[in-house]
Amino acid sequence: QLQLQLQLQLSAVIDCTANMPTNNTTNTTNTTNNTTKNRKRRGFLSRRSKAVVVHGMPTVHAKVHSLGAGTLSADGNALMEFNATPPIKNDESTTTTINTRTGDIGNSNTDTTCLKSFRSILPHPETIRDNIERVGERVGERMERITERLVRAPRNFTRLSSSFIRVADLQMSSSKSSVHPNDSPLPNFHHASQDPPPGVDRDEKEQWIALDDGDGSAAPIAPYAVSALADFGYQTAMDGTMWRCEGKTDRFLQQSKVWQHISWQESGLLQVPDDFFENKNSIFDQVMVWSGNFIHGLYGSDLPAVRSLGIVNMSPRALVTLLVDSSRTKEYNNMSVGRTDLMILQDNLLNDDAVDGSFGKSITKVMRAETLPPMVRKPLQLVTLLHVTALPDDSGYLLVSRAVTQASEVGNGDFGLRSEILMGVNVIRGIKGQENKCLMTNVNHIRTPMIPMFIGRKIGLAAAPNFIRDLRNINVSS
Repeated sequence: QLQLQLQLQLSAVIDCTANMPTNNTTNTTNTTNNTTKNRKRRGFLSRRSKAVVVHGMPTVHAKVHSLGAGTLSADGNALMEFNATPPIKNDESTTTTINTRTGDIGNSNTDTTCLKSFRSILPHPETIRDNIERVGERVGERMERITERLVRAPRNFTRLSSSFIRVADLQMSSSKSSVHPNDSPLPNFHHASQDPPPGVDRDEKEQWIALDDGDGSAAPIAPYAVSALADFGYQTAMDGTMWRCEGKTDRFLQQSKVWQHISWQESGLLQVPDDFFENKNSIFDQVMVWSGNFIHGLYGSDLPAVRSLGIVNMSPRALVTLLVDSSRTKEYNNMSVGRTDLMILQDNLLNDDAVDGSFGKSITKVMRAETLPPMVRKPLQLVTLLHVTALPDDSGYLLVSRAVTQASEVGNGDFGLRSEILMGVNVIRGIKGQENKCLMTNVNHIRTPMIPMFIGRKIGLAAAPNFIRDLRNINVSS
């Protein structure tokens, strides 16, 4: 019985064509028999066959159908080999070439006494692997073309369900567009526009962009706007001409050249003297505070902003991990009623193996938070965009936030009384030689319609240093 040892996954081992001579008893002068003599005969090797089967062969070769025991094997040079055991007796010497759809694969050699062997000369396994890889590449290229067509396909933009942010102060040109040439540009969705969210009064000085398409996917213009927001926020935090010292900050800075330097350091890890942290009066008990105003003359520029700075007893990564976790806000903010993530546009910042997405490597999400400041009876509700990314020199992290207008909630009764973070910035920078400490610089520019401006300013100046002190009281491992 023929034993098949196959290392190829084939439904039929071989589908071949055999050129076989006819029996010596055939009348070679007969035209029909001559035609038969030269006719190609079809045959195959099959798992179900006892041996090689050649269809339509003369009687003299019928014994091939019952060759007896044999072996089909694989080695490094020939993928299949057949050896007849015992040899098959034949009346003549023949050499038969066997072909497949892909070309010659071997010879069936006989002499005057027996059919000896069949040896395949199929392509080497490496050649087969190369062919498979080429097929895989073609499939991959086709999938890429399909994916590209899907990505480039026109997207739906449902304004009534989308979230919007103001961008006029970010100096985003209205010609800045993310629209594909084959698409029709949509205001807010593909480029910044004066068109406000549904239900919001139009302001000719204002510019708006949509963060999403109304179904949770980022709008094409959103990554550009968020990047511009990050740049503007960082420049605001480091612009010394904008800020005025409050309280004891001016006196403290005059007494400490170290603080004068690190208060405005724009890049790299902070470098401080070795004995700097031994003097607690220079670090643990001090939080610097400044106030200032935006001079762009746009929405909210009449409201004061607050800048604060201080050392926090956590590594930059530990502090960021704490701040982005909406379930932990009450650990460091005693005015917090709670915070919920409404829409996550990207979350790969803290995954070391992640690659850049539409918003780079970042955490970008929309959140709803409620706070209850002193002297306020009803919690203030804020819907805010938060974007967190690493500083360009990897010395720490940058967090920026801005109020989000949800079109679906514009008509709600309390919408006009909702508080807004016009600009929020947190710059967290590491300190050389101090792995479990970092310098935190914050900017808060908040609009609270329920609170008079002079009271809001006092609350802001008090809340800014308290926020840093509350963070110092948390014991978080790096």
